[in-house]
Amino acid sequence: MRRPVQRNRVMSEINITPLTDMMMVLLVIFMVTTPLIMKASIDINLPKAHAKQDAPVERLQIMLTREGKIYVNREQVKVDKLLAHLRGYFKKAPTDPGVTVAADKDVPYGDAIRILDIARRAGAQKLVLAAEPLPVKPLSEEILDK
Repeated sequence: MRRPVQRNRVMSEINITPLTDMMMVLLVIFMVTTPLIMKASIDINLPKAHAKQDAPVERLQIMLTREGKIYVNREQVKVDKLLAHLRGYFKKAPTDPGVTVAADKDVPYGDAIRILDIARRAGAQKLVLAAEPLPVKPLSEEILDK
């Protein structure tokens, strides 16, 4: 005896391929946008200076905000834990990556120096203070300013 053929059979399996595709697209979107959001979230007004723009170099970034918060590569660190955090970072680094200290222009000078001193004690050899470049004046305006 043959069984009758059922034409309108209900499918009991779930196809997860479209779900997986959507999850991968969302993952890529979040991976691309997260660094952009994180960089914009720390508000620092750098002082301005006449300095040439150096070539981009991979450096350890220490940011000091107006409120006194300290960020090491966008990760908030308390000042009493900063020395240990930096020592751990320098032990893992194959070479001295250099340190860029970006302090808000409203931060007291002594606080920025304290951060530089902690970085030096942790083992940093190349320390740099970050500044926004001033607009370049035409030569005639510079002569008139004198």
